[in-house]
Amino acid sequence: MEDTIETWRYDPFKGQAFRITFKGQDYQLKLLKREIKTDQTEIDILLDGMEQKLIKKDGIWLFENSEVDQEFANDIWRAISLRYRI
Repeated sequence: MEDTIETWRYDPFKGQAFRITFKGQDYQLKLLKREIKTDQTEIDILLDGMEQKLIKKDGIWLFENSEVDQEFANDIWRAISLRYRI
C-alpha cells in the first residue's frame, strides 16, 4: 500500500487529468504543460500512459506520428478547450 501512495505522490506527470470517451472506450488523458492558449499549435499529453503530441495543421488537430486518428485528436482538443474555456 505504501508503494502505491509514494508512486502517486511522486508522479512525474503532474498534469491536469481528463477522462474522454471515444467510440465507446474510455481513455485517461493528462496535459503535460500547464498553460494552454487558443493560438497554440502543439500540445504534449499523456494518453493512457503513453506520451503523445497533438499538432494543429490547417485548423485540424492530429497526432504527431499518425494522421489516422484525426477525429480522436479533435475530440481530445474539444475536451481540453471546454475544460479551459478556450
